[in-house]
Amino acid sequence: MSEIELKFQIPHNYRAAFEKAFKKNKLVQQQRLWAKYYDSPDQHLARQRIALRQRLEGDIWRQTLKAPSPQHYERFELEHELGHDAPELCDLACYENHKQARKILKKALGGSEVDLTLQFETDVLRYSQLAHYKNSQIEVAFDLGEIRQGKNSVEIYEVEFELKQGEITDLIAYIQPWIKKYHLWLDTRSKSQRGNMLYNNETMIPVQQQSALPLQHPENMHELLTQITQNCLAHLLPNATAIASQDYASGHVHQARVAIRRLRSALKIFAEYDALANNNWESQLATLFQQLSSTRDQDALRESLIPQLENAGSPITELPPAASENIAIDAIFRSPTTTLLLLQLMSFAHSVAVADAESKPLKKVLRNRLQKMHQQICDDAGYFQTLDVDSKHRTRKRVKRLRYTVEFVSNLFAEDDVKTYLKTLKPLQETLGHFNDLMVAQGLYESHVQTEPKTWFVLGWIASEEHHISIQIEQDLQQFAESQPFWS
Repeated sequence: MSEIELKFQIPHNYRAAFEKAFKKNKLVQQQRLWAKYYDSPDQHLARQRIALRQRLEGDIWRQTLKAPSPQHYERFELEHELGHDAPELCDLACYENHKQARKILKKALGGSEVDLTLQFETDVLRYSQLAHYKNSQIEVAFDLGEIRQGKNSVEIYEVEFELKQGEITDLIAYIQPWIKKYHLWLDTRSKSQRGNMLYNNETMIPVQQQSALPLQHPENMHELLTQITQNCLAHLLPNATAIASQDYASGHVHQARVAIRRLRSALKIFAEYDALANNNWESQLATLFQQLSSTRDQDALRESLIPQLENAGSPITELPPAASENIAIDAIFRSPTTTLLLLQLMSFAHSVAVADAESKPLKKVLRNRLQKMHQQICDDAGYFQTLDVDSKHRTRKRVKRLRYTVEFVSNLFAEDDVKTYLKTLKPLQETLGHFNDLMVAQGLYESHVQTEPKTWFVLGWIASEEHHISIQIEQDLQQFAESQPFWS
């Protein structure tokens, strides 16, 4: 009823070796797959990330309905055999006796009948083999072909690993040697999503925002951390795909950084209580975060600082040239190092820890951690303007980490109390973020003041803004220090 699969793109310089090695396996089967994808004229299904296709497999036509689940790599799937004759239309009558399928379609299409029309087609030559790994069965499918919509088309050249039976941790472990050998990179886009993009003449997938985390009654710290990790990966992976595919906007970079920062915060706070969490993950994520920082800082300042300088009548309304060339961040998300890290985190997110009878109650641990983080921030109230640059930066990171933690565990506590607490925390985070942007800008412009004297105007304006905002931060810190913790 559900499929669990991971899809990867194969770099051009590894394609020949991959294809040769894959096809020479005597167990590989070859099959041509021609599929037609249907939707309403207004694409009601695509808006809900639902795919409805009819596919010719050998000499049999099958109709398949796919719908998303909380994990991008797991999807609801219901297949219905249509027979040997090519269907003249797409009929939903076959789902009348299936409760979940009816619910999915009703949510997307409404109660009334909707005419479904052909949106696009896929034509694929699939080479597949069934592998046995530990106690699991895994199908490896190498697809070559294209997606067609009218006169337009895009190439399909990818490999999918589908868990037919067993554990997702086995699936991920099986894939890792392939990553190392052929530098495969993770791609969350389905064929239907790429087809819809072609239909709408789009090149970029949407920016993925963070979603609320409805915790499913965690009984210990491992269950809490795995649920948080799943939520952060659901936030990160689509944005990582956009960047890796080289079709991305500043929003993808920003949200990728937010997702990484959220995950780093969770690991920094909770990993010490979980024996299955790797101590190296937080530092690896920190490196990945820093590699994205230069690009994001430039984008953020261009969007926020430059308009303010223009309004202030600045003689300079451009950012200084970067001291060094920005790292090719698309290559970062295609690298085996990043891909293997993402797979390890995915495997951890589905791991099960042995119960520890001596572990402290979950809520008691959370209360202690939250109280410590809260107090560290309160200690800076009344002293922020006297702190050095590193200490001010530390305060900002502590505030972000506390906010992420509160959001992670919010539904374990009284909803109204959490909302009241966040009302004093959010403004503090925003003013600290603005202050940090100014400090970043100050460093950029200071490095060019000798070659461009007009830069002194910008530095003077930044210094004035920093003074005003630091006063606001003092006020926000004091208000926060007077707030009532919801965990007490």
